[in-house]
Amino acid sequence: MQTSFPSIANFVTAAIWAGFAIWLGCQPQALLHAFGIETQTPGMLTEIRAFYGGVEMGIALSMIVLWKLDHLSAALMIGGLPLAGSSIGRMIGLMLDGYSSLHLGFAVLELAGAAFCLAGCYALHRQRAAEVTSKI
Repeated sequence: MQTSFPSIANFVTAAIWAGFAIWLGCQPQALLHAFGIETQTPGMLTEIRAFYGGVEMGIALSMIVLWKLDHLSAALMIGGLPLAGSSIGRMIGLMLDGYSSLHLGFAVLELAGAAFCLAGCYALHRQRAAEVTSKI
C-alpha cells in the first residue's frame, strides 16, 4: 500500500480536477446557481468555462504528465497546493464576508484533498528515504 498510495492520490486528485473541469465546461451556469448568483451573461459563462474549467483541466493534465515523466512529487504538489490555497481563501472569505455552509463545505473538501496529496508526497519521501537507507 505504501508504494502505491502516492500514485493513487495523484490519480484520484487528477480525476476530481478533470471532473470539475468537464462539469464547468458543460454547465457553467451550475456554479452560479450553486452560489445563488441569479444574474448571468454569456460572457460570465464563457469566463467560467475558460478559467475554472480550463485551469482545472490544466491541473489534471499536468498531474498526469508529471506522473508519466516520473515526477510524482511535483504532480502531487500541482494537485494539492491549489486546493490548499483555495481552502485558505474560502476560510478568509468566511471570516470577512460572513458564514456560508456551501463555502465551508467546499473549504473542508479542498483541505481534505490537499492533505491527501501532501500525505502522498510524504509517503513518497519516506519510501525514497528507505530505499536510500537500504543501499547504505
